[in-house]
Amino acid sequence: MFVEELTLIKESENKADELQKKAKIDSKQALEAARVQAGQVVEEAQNRAKDIYGKLISEGQAASDEEYEAYLEKTRKSCAEMAEKARANEPRAVELIAERIVEASVNS
Repeated sequence: MFVEELTLIKESENKADELQKKAKIDSKQALEAARVQAGQVVEEAQNRAKDIYGKLISEGQAASDEEYEAYLEKTRKSCAEMAEKARANEPRAVELIAERIVEASVNS
């Protein structure tokens, strides 16, 4: 009976050792799987960030181009209005210049 109990204890100890070894192996595998998964999550996050960044840059560039074109159009209209006003005043300006030239030549 004593021998049987010792054998049973020895078998239990062996079983416990095997379970510990298996637990270590399982934990190492789980840790490695978690590292791989974490790496994938980081990579996916980086890819999403790059996509979002690219999209925001594109949207910003489009908005900037639109505002720039609107500003240019406004400036063109303003220049055209000034040129039109200048043309309207051209006869009077020529007349004033001619008068000054004539007055200068008469007074000399």
